[in-house]
Amino acid sequence: MERELALEILIAYERDHTYLNIALNHALEHRDVKSDLVTALVYGTIQYRLRLEYELEPQITGRRVKVFERMLLFMSVYEHLYMSMPDYAIVDSSVELAKKKKGKRTSQFINGVLRTTFQNPRSLDGLEEVEALSISESHPLWMVKMFVAQYGLEETKKILKANNEVPYKTARINTLKTSREAFIETHPDFVASSNSPYALFYKGGNIAHTKAYQEGLLTIQDESSQLAAALLDPKPGETVLDMCAAPGSKTTELAMLMNNQGSIDAFDLYEHKIKLINDNAKRLGVDIIQAKAGDATDLTTFGEKHYDKILLDGPCTGLGVLSRKPEIRYHEASIMDEIIPIQKKLLENAYKLCKMGGNIVYSTCTINKKENEKQIAAFIKAHEDVTIVKERTILPYEIHSDGFYMCLLKKESQA
Repeated sequence: MERELALEILIAYERDHTYLNIALNHALEHRDVKSDLVTALVYGTIQYRLRLEYELEPQITGRRVKVFERMLLFMSVYEHLYMSMPDYAIVDSSVELAKKKKGKRTSQFINGVLRTTFQNPRSLDGLEEVEALSISESHPLWMVKMFVAQYGLEETKKILKANNEVPYKTARINTLKTSREAFIETHPDFVASSNSPYALFYKGGNIAHTKAYQEGLLTIQDESSQLAAALLDPKPGETVLDMCAAPGSKTTELAMLMNNQGSIDAFDLYEHKIKLINDNAKRLGVDIIQAKAGDATDLTTFGEKHYDKILLDGPCTGLGVLSRKPEIRYHEASIMDEIIPIQKKLLENAYKLCKMGGNIVYSTCTINKKENEKQIAAFIKAHEDVTIVKERTILPYEIHSDGFYMCLLKKESQA
């Protein structure tokens, strides 16, 4: 049952180009299956897609392989390489599934390809080191080369390995309702992190299904994200702007740090995402957020208002969250050409909206220096009255969290 459901999700993902986590959550809802196994099969197959294609290439090159057959082959080879399941069981199960869904001819094709593939493993010997790394860790070659250029080969190996590990289930305690210490005493399935004073790791299933989440005692938020919002250090009574706010995890953290006193304007480009911010705020007991739909690249969106502190968690390539969203790794490199000018425009607007003496935090969930350090360097060069207070990049392997960049800027008061 789990393999069949995992295959259905993979086929839907391949055909509809939907987000993998959304397809997975939708399929698992109200289904009595072992969700951890389904999740492992789905995420593992997409994570290691390049390696799986490499293994299958001699058997399928030049053949017209439809979506059903392709995704079943990928999933089966993933099980062969990365899961402790006997080869005969993988083949038998896959053949039966193909026969059930598509008939005898398809089952014979699956049987032949899998048996030949399992009996003839492909070696990476003879490939250049970077190319072999691209295949073994299943990251596109352009991305591996970029990481090597920016971080060096050894750091890149650690980054790629971390991107293929299972991420922690991380929550942020809501101090408006409880303390982390008091919460842990009555919730033994949660343990405290040493990296953020508000972070909790969950040893169970889906955090969103817990009573604690539904009661607003905590919310789902990665540690790196928590550290980025905390870097802004908003105070009670201040006027704060979150320029790209949905779904509101950082927005509500800002409100928590302000003890729910002051004012936060939260914008997002899409109207339907405003509900996510408002729902999060209501669940957590926050009432100082005014969420609105608007294009943050357009300065007129904000009217005449100026802010003490601004959080700009900008749109980015997402290269820090590949363990949570493995499909991102298969985006084209050209996406950077579209995003970097948008980031620059957002920074310019943040500068204009920030009061003299105020602070801006620019953050992204990517580790691409062109979107981070180099973006900020160009911004500082253009604005001599802005200084860097603190700048930090968290690589995915460092604290087993999302890769993240964060930079605290100060707009100096004019003499």
